[in-house]
Amino acid sequence: MTKRDFFRVIIKLFALYSATLAIFSLLPTYFSYAINAYEPMTIILAIASLLIIVALLFALIYGADKIIDLLKLDKGFDEERIEFGSLKEISILKIAIIVIAGLLIIDNFPYFLNQCYLAFKDQTSSKGIDGMLDAFAYEQVDYFQFAISAISILIGYLVITNYSNVANWLYKTDKKNVV
Repeated sequence: MTKRDFFRVIIKLFALYSATLAIFSLLPTYFSYAINAYEPMTIILAIASLLIIVALLFALIYGADKIIDLLKLDKGFDEERIEFGSLKEISILKIAIIVIAGLLIIDNFPYFLNQCYLAFKDQTSSKGIDGMLDAFAYEQVDYFQFAISAISILIGYLVITNYSNVANWLYKTDKKNVV
């Protein structure tokens, strides 16, 4: 693997990891705040942040070669090639995609279980005056974040089960952008 290929893979993996963080943590927070605030400026800022994040991700994925040239990442090395043994670019991509999807599941699973417990506790608690007093004694269920964590786990599972297709897609965008 050449140095340029290595840095191209690293930039695309960083973009993929940043996309998962943005989609499952930043964007839900921005949009839940924008929906709860009911202010047009807040909604405009949430949409603007979404557009900036999407633009940066596309720049990282489709402009990896330009970033390497701009930052001169492939200059100053003694060797032209980086040896990883029998691992090829696509294999490194597949391993990294599995790790990123696994982190997505691991990060969201405890929160999902906590929200499941709170929802179960809320549904089984007695209603009435005791139920109103108990509402202050424990944490309330955040159904929006509950849904986001469930979707995150589902997408992490789907990415793990389809890691080869995702790696092939990223690898194809690599080969299309090679000068």
